[in-house]
Amino acid sequence: MRVLRTAGSTCGALLLGALLIASASADEDGQRDQVRAAREQDALVNGTRLYEVTETVHFGATGMTVTSRDAVAVLMGFAPVGTPLCPVAALVTNPAAKTCTVTGMGQDSVSLATGTGEVWGTFAVVVNAPGNSSAHVPDLPLMTGTFKGKNDLSPAVLHGVPLGSIRGTFTIDGDPSGQPVPFTGTFRLPFALDGNGRAKEPDHEREGTFYLGDDGLLIPIRSHERTLGFPAVRLEVSF
Repeated sequence: MRVLRTAGSTCGALLLGALLIASASADEDGQRDQVRAAREQDALVNGTRLYEVTETVHFGATGMTVTSRDAVAVLMGFAPVGTPLCPVAALVTNPAAKTCTVTGMGQDSVSLATGTGEVWGTFAVVVNAPGNSSAHVPDLPLMTGTFKGKNDLSPAVLHGVPLGSIRGTFTIDGDPSGQPVPFTGTFRLPFALDGNGRAKEPDHEREGTFYLGDDGLLIPIRSHERTLGFPAVRLEVSF
């Protein structure tokens, strides 16, 4: 009887563990779906928005004087259907989609004297590759291209205001017209507030963080605007 009771207890514990794991997995799936829906809704309401996923920075110098900030950044975000980064033709695998997933890698060299500098890079409109689960990061490019332009980070570099801008053109690979498409954008850099209400660098990922609006008001950073918990630089693109 003791053996039966022990076996019964073990089976019960295993069943409870399986149920808890299934419940946790379902909760994670639900949260992931909510975050994805929030990102897509954000793009539909506010237009194309890209977020910095990673950035690698180096500083150039002349002698002992630092003269430039050179960076390579990876970006990812969403563009609404019907915009230059999400033409209907790019949705051949999912005609019902309302947004496109856009990735990009950009490089710039910004003068610390002026806060401006050239920027260039590549981009892709991507979907899930065959065989991927629905939760997989989209990785199959349907449309690719290049871009170039000029960054103006002088508000941040010279005045400590967490804003910047970009102006340039992009070209779609294989486009018969070969015509560059002009675009502009606003960078919003994340920041926190100190005890006196002044902007500062966030001390940790759980700290309340904000973007600065064009009207000077604080824009709370939402969960889908974070990368592995870290608040991300946001780029708002206009065509």
